[in-house]
Amino acid sequence: MGDAVTPELTETERAGWKALGSSYRALAEAAAKGDLTEKDVGATLAQTGQIELDPARFALHVPEDAGAYAEALEGLLRRIPDGWGRWISCDAGWYPLIVDLDAAMAAIWPTYVVQQVKEKFGSLRFYFDAEGLPLEDPRHRRLDALLRDAEERSLRTCEVCGADAVLCRRRGWLKTLCAGCRRLEHNRGYVPVAG
Repeated sequence: MGDAVTPELTETERAGWKALGSSYRALAEAAAKGDLTEKDVGATLAQTGQIELDPARFALHVPEDAGAYAEALEGLLRRIPDGWGRWISCDAGWYPLIVDLDAAMAAIWPTYVVQQVKEKFGSLRFYFDAEGLPLEDPRHRRLDALLRDAEERSLRTCEVCGADAVLCRRRGWLKTLCAGCRRLEHNRGYVPVAG
């Protein structure tokens, strides 16, 4: 687990990362619409080159929209080892799933380590290591079962707002969204995947 004096980003570093995130989201939206240009890619890559990665990799990245989950998410981020990057790459609708999963896993194996938390193919991905706990130990199987359950629930939980949702597709992109969040400007074009 990371040490107790994990640095936080300065306001300037935080602003740089926020701007870079906006650039990457705009790049992804342009790609999804088929409007991506070489100039867009070049500008975003140039902006990426201006960010110092080492301070960011070691700092805590508690999501700005964490709200009531900020303290619990900070605790989870502190489980990520130095150098792995302490951030969560999904929207706020899944924060309750993540916080509940962390608490349940910590109750079974308090020293478990988080390696990465993100969205992939429209569902939650939560990578961990229960250091020192043999794979054949029943507690490890319980950890795996908790993880599978959270990943399955993410496919029924809107990543944006946490409401009941379905897996949706927009071109090659997958995202789990409720009907209301599909109507938001940045989510337009997502349609439910036929199941």
